[in-house]
Amino acid sequence: MKQTDSSHPYIRNLKAIKEQDVVVIDNITGPPLIGEPYIACDCLIIVCHRGEIINDQADEFALKAHDISILLPDQIAIPLAVTDDFCATNIAISRELYLTLRYRYPYTRCVSLFRRRPPCHLTEEQYACVLDLVNLIRNISKSQSSHRKEMLIQLLSILINVLGEYHITNYPDEQAGRESLFSRFYESIIKYYRQSRQMAFYAKLHHLTPKYFSSLIKMETGISAFEWITNYVITQAKMMLDSRKDMTIQQISLYLGFSEQASFSRFFKFKTGITPLEYRGGEKA
Repeated sequence: MKQTDSSHPYIRNLKAIKEQDVVVIDNITGPPLIGEPYIACDCLIIVCHRGEIINDQADEFALKAHDISILLPDQIAIPLAVTDDFCATNIAISRELYLTLRYRYPYTRCVSLFRRRPPCHLTEEQYACVLDLVNLIRNISKSQSSHRKEMLIQLLSILINVLGEYHITNYPDEQAGRESLFSRFYESIIKYYRQSRQMAFYAKLHHLTPKYFSSLIKMETGISAFEWITNYVITQAKMMLDSRKDMTIQQISLYLGFSEQASFSRFFKFKTGITPLEYRGGEKA
């Protein structure tokens, strides 16, 4: 049975993140969960100093030394393994502050880049610049100044824009049009996953044929459009089965858009190997 590590620094700081909006956490030695999908509740900027995290996609998506990654709220992560020497710094930004940042500074381009390819490898000069910004954010986050929040918003805005520019500079072959397509696709999953799990539905939203739409998403992310949809639904289902003890499995299945509990159970077992009842009872996939 795989469980989130309650002793992990990020998990221990969840309350502080909500109360303080920004918490810089040093000496991270791995993700809070290995081998199972989870959805980021907050925005996490991860600066890898050494070691490596391997995920479920191609090698280019692994997080390695001097890589930086942004996990956005509601983004799925599936870390499979971590090396013993892994060490990173996490900047955890509350969902509320992240939405404030998005409202003030629409990071459409940056969001698209990091949704499509979260890790960005930095040159030595870029890495040093990022560390300087992280140090400033760390110091301000501990400040008692009445201007703390505004200063953090300004610094985080600078950091996110800098990272976006580094991403574009370091991966010049990436095409903004397809990145924008994936960003819109992922946002449409978040909006419509309870309404439809059919890939054709999402292709129609983006005015493309299902076959062409699927090929573009697969080409850009290494994962098919159908897998993105089903992984998101399954992860939401697991979160509800874990946290919404006040809801029956029937109620959860209806909330997720299934016409009946039996359909939900078949879907869940096909993806995880066990039924929702078994998952809730402790046999977690």
